[in-house]
Amino acid sequence: MNNILGVHYLLDFYDCDIRYLTSVSKIKDLMTKAGDIGKFNVVKRCFHQFKPYGVSGVMVLKESHFTIHTWPEHQYAAVDIFLCDTNINIENVVKYLCGIFSTNNYNIKKIDRGVF
Repeated sequence: MNNILGVHYLLDFYDCDIRYLTSVSKIKDLMTKAGDIGKFNVVKRCFHQFKPYGVSGVMVLKESHFTIHTWPEHQYAAVDIFLCDTNINIENVVKYLCGIFSTNNYNIKKIDRGVF
């Protein structure tokens, strides 16, 4: 059996509701709620509004990190969740994000990190 140090989830959300892709406050709120759902232990938060549009949100976690980067002009959001606690199930986080972004058009890649 392989031992791993963490699991890295790369999520691509397409055909998203652009109201959530253009607002720092909405991204901050949805990341906070998603973190609560995932029981993430947030250490630090940083959010940035790009001009003319687009948002980046970063949460440093005790478990590693959670990020969202948006491209409203493409109705697209890139979400990165890296967790060193391999027992955390992100299924409910993904379900929540699909609901908020109003899409079921997403792709998820799971990568084991630090494989021994």
